[in-house]
Amino acid sequence: MPNFTFEVKTLAEKRWLVDTVFESETLALKRANELVKANQCEGVEVTRERMKADGTFSEKVIFKQMLAGPGDPQVQIVPIEDANDCQSLEDVYGLESRLTMWKVLRKYFEQMGLTPSEVLHNYGALAKLMDNDPPVYPAAIDRIATIQARRSGQDARERRDELYSWANIIASRAREAELERHLRKFNLTDYPALLQACEDEGGPARRDHLVRCMIARQFYIERNFLSKLDFLLKAATPTLDRGALAILDGYIADVLGSATVIQELLGNRSNLCSALIALIDLMEGKEEDKPCSAVPDLVEVLRRLFADGCLPSGAQVLLDRVKVQIEGRQPLNRANPEQEDAAFNQLLARLSSPKGITGGPKMAEALTTRCGLRFPEGGAPGRRRAVSTMLGMIRDPMQKLRYLINIAETQTGEVTMDVVTGAIDYLSAQALDIHGFINPRLPSTKKMLMVSDLQRALLNSAIPADLRTRVVDQLDEMLAHFVQKDGFIDRLDDPVLSLHERAIRLVKFCSSGVLLEGRALQIARRRIAEHLRQPNFVERLTEGCNNPADAERMVRDFHQQLAAAGFAA
Repeated sequence: MPNFTFEVKTLAEKRWLVDTVFESETLALKRANELVKANQCEGVEVTRERMKADGTFSEKVIFKQMLAGPGDPQVQIVPIEDANDCQSLEDVYGLESRLTMWKVLRKYFEQMGLTPSEVLHNYGALAKLMDNDPPVYPAAIDRIATIQARRSGQDARERRDELYSWANIIASRAREAELERHLRKFNLTDYPALLQACEDEGGPARRDHLVRCMIARQFYIERNFLSKLDFLLKAATPTLDRGALAILDGYIADVLGSATVIQELLGNRSNLCSALIALIDLMEGKEEDKPCSAVPDLVEVLRRLFADGCLPSGAQVLLDRVKVQIEGRQPLNRANPEQEDAAFNQLLARLSSPKGITGGPKMAEALTTRCGLRFPEGGAPGRRRAVSTMLGMIRDPMQKLRYLINIAETQTGEVTMDVVTGAIDYLSAQALDIHGFINPRLPSTKKMLMVSDLQRALLNSAIPADLRTRVVDQLDEMLAHFVQKDGFIDRLDDPVLSLHERAIRLVKFCSSGVLLEGRALQIARRRIAEHLRQPNFVERLTEGCNNPADAERMVRDFHQQLAAAGFAA
């Protein structure tokens, strides 16, 4: 039998000190809860230590909670400057609203070991927030209402009253779920049973709400963030339907909103830059080039779920944290200030791709803001210099264009539009063909897709209409030239193949979306039209088909595909 001991530790002046050692987990957790209630330290942790047969020891944290400490027994709101717009009560439950809740009530949530979803779906948690002293609840409502009213033009008092009204409805919904006492025996240890019980009780329409309420009830008792995350990840199995997985994703996203959890998942990193790149790797489901050894096992479970696309909300929360850190003033490499620019270049390269800046316009602006910190100029001159410097750092022409499209949609883009349009003009003038933007070694289809995606991005961008149209038309001319020179249509229309195969390949290409409407697409359509004008086209199309019914179906399917490819009936 393995030998276990349980160490209760307290955090004081950034050092973990052993308070008591127990042989009983129950006694250790009881002592930890006493220390939490006393609130005389900065944190409480319980570790389980196991002596192996070979005499070595393994250690695992089974409880951890950060506290305000004796110097600051009361929490306050964080004075945020931005908040998402809620158009309806249901928007309050959404991810953007929960992110806003995390930001304004971060100190409260970290101290209490709670998440926004728990407050929204557990009456006890919401009531405790409403009754907290000092009154963080009305302060948070007032802050958010003020920001939203300023942006919308609504009277701030009316907006505040509206938010209070919505909060009362949310509390009523959570309290109603508390009355379903027979559901309390179900929890995340048997998630399928919980799903089924809630569907049996409330039907498909209320299932998700009841499930969220039952999870909130379980988590209101379990205040350790990593323990909550462990429960959620164990429940996230591949057999779950999309709705059931989305519930877990929402709770996982909330837990990942905790700075304490992020620190635990990252382990010890040499600098902020390496920590942010590790977060990006995690949310994209990629293995790190230089992984940190001292991280919880559940990190790899998270990585696999991110790689499978199972946690879109969780990925968005991590991306938001990366953005917030980038637009802050904390050095990317505090230990080696002379390497600060190199760290920024590394981070920029990690976030740049032929599809644009990961995180879109908001991330592009955060990077540009960070870049501008190195210059003494402020205001519009500083932003212009930052955008120009960013363009110099991005080497790939396609990535330059994508960055310009992203930044054009931001406040920075509004005040630097002359720099943005001048750079797009220059890049388009320098390109002689599509290989002026993309790697000539890529497959032909990949090249066309990349150029078409760039055209779509330009058409939907904030770039001035005349420049936007001119560059899109230029790219279309380049694509038409490439299609003809490359012989791509000739390879599709291989004369070795039957007419049916050739026609189907051409029609499918035209309807695939690889090319936008334009000259390049018309080249492929003209080849199809040449086939259609052939004498006895239908007979040749169905050649080798001896069953009249099959031949008729073949012709009917072909005409449906023709319509999808843009040919009039």
